[in-house]
Amino acid sequence: MKKALTLFVFMGAMSSVLMAQIPNPSPIPVEFSVQSTGGFNKVFDYTSAVDWCDTLTQTVSAPLAWAYALDSLGMQGDSLLCDSNLIFNDLTGKIALIRRGICNFTLKAWNAQQAGAVGVIIVDHTYIADGGGLVNMAAGTNATLVHIPTIFITRDDGDQILAKLDSGEPVTATFTVRAFGGPRTAYSYHTPLAAVKPLSDIGVTFLNTDADNTIPTVTINAEITAPGGQTTTLSQSLLNVAPLSVNTVTFDDSYTPTAVGNYNVKFTNSLTPDEIEQGFVITDYTFALDNGVVVPNTNGTIEPDSANFVNLYNFQYDMGNVYRIGASPVVATHMSFMISNPDELYQGNPDADRFDIVLYNADPDGNGSIPYPAGLTSYNGLNENGGPLIPLATTEYILSPDDQGFEFITVAFPNPVTLAANKMYLIMVQYNGGEAGTGIPPKYAFGGNDRPAGEVGTMIFTDSLHTDGWGNNYNGFIRLHLDGFASSTSTVLDEYKLSVSPNPASTSVNLHLALDNTAPEVQVNILDFTGRLVSSRTLDNVQKGRYNFDVSKLPNGTYFMSVSTPEGFRSKKFQILR
Repeated sequence: MKKALTLFVFMGAMSSVLMAQIPNPSPIPVEFSVQSTGGFNKVFDYTSAVDWCDTLTQTVSAPLAWAYALDSLGMQGDSLLCDSNLIFNDLTGKIALIRRGICNFTLKAWNAQQAGAVGVIIVDHTYIADGGGLVNMAAGTNATLVHIPTIFITRDDGDQILAKLDSGEPVTATFTVRAFGGPRTAYSYHTPLAAVKPLSDIGVTFLNTDADNTIPTVTINAEITAPGGQTTTLSQSLLNVAPLSVNTVTFDDSYTPTAVGNYNVKFTNSLTPDEIEQGFVITDYTFALDNGVVVPNTNGTIEPDSANFVNLYNFQYDMGNVYRIGASPVVATHMSFMISNPDELYQGNPDADRFDIVLYNADPDGNGSIPYPAGLTSYNGLNENGGPLIPLATTEYILSPDDQGFEFITVAFPNPVTLAANKMYLIMVQYNGGEAGTGIPPKYAFGGNDRPAGEVGTMIFTDSLHTDGWGNNYNGFIRLHLDGFASSTSTVLDEYKLSVSPNPASTSVNLHLALDNTAPEVQVNILDFTGRLVSSRTLDNVQKGRYNFDVSKLPNGTYFMSVSTPEGFRSKKFQILR
């Protein structure tokens, strides 16, 4: 499937260096570094192929060299490698450096491979400060013929490497393969405690990096640390592991979280010093596949390019997440989603500015799975019994000129929705840009490329329903909230009856109420970005007035003030910024 991709860069709890894969769907992590004889040795962030290129199972290290075309006189030409009819410099045994531009990534890699290259590094043409950044490389011409590792780096990092190369120092590029990859822990990065089910698909991928020898036995461990510091260790043994074999390990024993908070899983093995960690969060009310971290700029989104959006996808681009329910039914009241470009999409026309929100039972036959192959012709393809897939709940959101990019849009369902035990549910944000006619797709935000356990996560609908999303590596900021996130009251309070100021706030925030009648009791909850309750207060005998809340001890970030009154409830978003 052809697509234009933009990758975000993670900060915060994650390492400053991204351990990516070649290609992206590969479970094997690969570190990219550059060394020179003058002592330069540095690891760089990169992105790689989306749905092409081979899984790399052995470390590749080779001299780095510019790739370029030769003109009719044998003189050096451009370094784009786009014209297959030209002759290129001899790249035998080299890792080729190529400029981005003019043609697709796979044609560049194919031409370099034909010239003898054992790897490819494509350098962006725009600096980060000018809007450049890491992008994932979609398939194009000759994609199925490319078998050498191919990556993409920023122009900023490219300049560092070129400085060494241009100085005349011999420079080596290395793709170092690690033994561990593809960790799988929770079914969703954030899961409400009331909906927790035993985590029965905890696992990791182990690679025997030895090209010649079978490993008689290796023990894989998963050490799980709960919020209170208690640890639980799961162990699994592999026997007779063949050379260069990629082994998917799923632990026989399950693990059930029992408390709200952050969990960490560290995978180790008895053969190598490799370690890999993955975290998840148990919340009060919120399901989320994203890890809560996204860079608020042109990165952080994945979307089709305008031409495909119009001509191939007929102006449709939907995004959604699948969430699993545990042994007890729960009640959903809200959902949240995030896009980066509400200003580009807003037309001032409700028909053009509408997002439809639809909640489906993604497992109507109750067999605990959904059809996984990509390319279902409609949502009805999820119904393995045949017939239509009936929505459990529908609502809509109309864009406002006040909507900001990379901020949550929170929508209440018209009525609370009961989610049955041991089921899988799909919450979709659906957009059709035909009414607007601009050819601009929504840019849905993504946060985290950890694969969920069970391999079912983000879905997209463009020309058809793709149950593996964008290669099943990227998790959309599309959340589902349970009763308690805002209120169990199903009536929505009129907009003019409630406001919050200042926004952003520093040390205090004011709630302004203008009710029709005196309320014996008004419940006010403040929730953080993940839906965790951080403050609660009951107001007695109120109708109109201003009520001050101290937020001086809360860290900077996005919060929700949820207000429940006899006349209805409403949740207002505000920020704390100092």
